[in-house]
Amino acid sequence: MDRVAIVADSSACLPGELVAKHRIRLVALGLNIDGQIRPDGSLTAEELFRLAESSRARVQTASPPPGDFLSAFRTEREAGAGAVLCLTLSAAYSGTYSAALAGAELAKGEVPVIVVDTGGLAMTHGFAVLGAARALEGGATVDEAAALAARIGRSGKLVGTLDTLRYLVKGGRVPWMVGWAASILHITPVLSFENGSARSIARPRTWAAAKARMLSQALAVPRPIRVAVMHSAAPERAAELADAVCEALQPLELLVTEFSSVMAVHTGPGFVGLAVCRDE
Repeated sequence: MDRVAIVADSSACLPGELVAKHRIRLVALGLNIDGQIRPDGSLTAEELFRLAESSRARVQTASPPPGDFLSAFRTEREAGAGAVLCLTLSAAYSGTYSAALAGAELAKGEVPVIVVDTGGLAMTHGFAVLGAARALEGGATVDEAAALAARIGRSGKLVGTLDTLRYLVKGGRVPWMVGWAASILHITPVLSFENGSARSIARPRTWAAAKARMLSQALAVPRPIRVAVMHSAAPERAAELADAVCEALQPLELLVTEFSSVMAVHTGPGFVGLAVCRDE
């Protein structure tokens, strides 16, 4: 049987070793900084935040052009793939799904491509990509892997806490008044990311209380689970949260991953969060 290749976008925040192990080809989203497009992954966290602070223009994320997806599909065909399963983050957050569809249309007659909006964001999307890759390796059909990715991505839970709401306000994800009130009251907000926006689910004043609230959200997901601890320039807190996850949740899999630049630009430095997905 011809190999089915997995193509995904870089917002999945997957650890590099798993990308290599499962032969996942990533298409980079972009950052528009003062009119210059920089590919995701080309900036360190320190460089990103320094540019974001120094730039007078709003830093925006950019979907990959359809041609980048077409190039990825052709590369996989040339590497021996008989078909491609392309998985993107939720269309509620980005135009990446539409770009992938356009790329698949351009690839017609060259290689069959199935494009799936996983409905996920960051590592809820990442776990959908991993689930599909592992399913294909286990003998699943491309349709079975596509359906599994959609189930994982849409049922996953993503929660996180931020040092500042300034970056979400700048990106239009929360109203400026919410960010102003949080800074005045010294609140460490816990947010749930769903349906294209961030929603406050708790307003604790300490990191310890925020960590406890994130764990309680994870406990509500039916077992067995896979968990990713994600962070943006906050490795110490991420390690502390990972230890708490091991003790309280005992997941089948625990990953610790740093946000890519296209994700970090929305949260700013200091973000720490959990992606929790039920294992299938």
